[in-house]
Amino acid sequence: MQRTGEAEFDLLVAAYEAGAPGGAEGFNIFLPGRKIAGYHFLFEHYPEILTQYEYIALIDDDIETTAHELNRLFGIGRQYNLDLFQPALAWDSHFSYAATLTNRKHYLLRFTNTVEMMCPVFNAKYLAAARSLFGLGYETGIDLLWTRLTDSPWLRYAIVDDVVVRHTRPIGTTKSLQGFAANERYDVQVDAVLKRFGTAFRGFVTYAAVDRRGRLVRSRLVIGLNSLSLWRALFRTPLDWTQFMRRSTDYTRHCWLRPVNLQRIDVDGVVKSVRQP
Repeated sequence: MQRTGEAEFDLLVAAYEAGAPGGAEGFNIFLPGRKIAGYHFLFEHYPEILTQYEYIALIDDDIETTAHELNRLFGIGRQYNLDLFQPALAWDSHFSYAATLTNRKHYLLRFTNTVEMMCPVFNAKYLAAARSLFGLGYETGIDLLWTRLTDSPWLRYAIVDDVVVRHTRPIGTTKSLQGFAANERYDVQVDAVLKRFGTAFRGFVTYAAVDRRGRLVRSRLVIGLNSLSLWRALFRTPLDWTQFMRRSTDYTRHCWLRPVNLQRIDVDGVVKSVRQP
């Protein structure tokens, strides 16, 4: 992270390698091993983190941004009373879901049915409610569940198009550090997580948005049509063009046709009744 502008937040570096540089004020902790397991350890041993702050961002080490942009991100989350949100990705980023690419031309932010684990920002109270998900033993897939913890999920989770970061590393290059076997696919764990909770995930969906004039847009038809503008990123993406087009087409189709799937799941009941893997 570049220190462009005055940071209005504290930076804690939770490093999986010894000797990694800490934040400007020296806040760092060595957590060798897997990422999600490391976050679980952090929250278990330093629970005061969840009570001392209003928002907590869990940002991967391959996200390129500035202090100024993070200040803006926190401010927008507060302005729209969001429980969970993320910045949008620049068009030259590596990505898993085309929904995460910025559509800044049309929107300030888009309300979605999930927020991926690359750079999520939690309201601290909401993170406390999602905390048990980090201790289930999975290193992927929990981001498909953490938007399904309340009976009032609508307009509470978003991608903030007005704040754009860059994801610099190809997806999956640190799988071994996350505890995956050499040939193990992410979808194996994803399927296991969803099966454990008796639920399904049918795609990243944008169901509403706030346009550049501050108006709420609820038409999924319009949102899907505007998603076609992302195809211009084809000339800047580091992905293979066939992969890029498939993911972009999937996103447009999901906006139009897929269910939002925000029905609440019983996290505490599953955690108590099923042995951890």
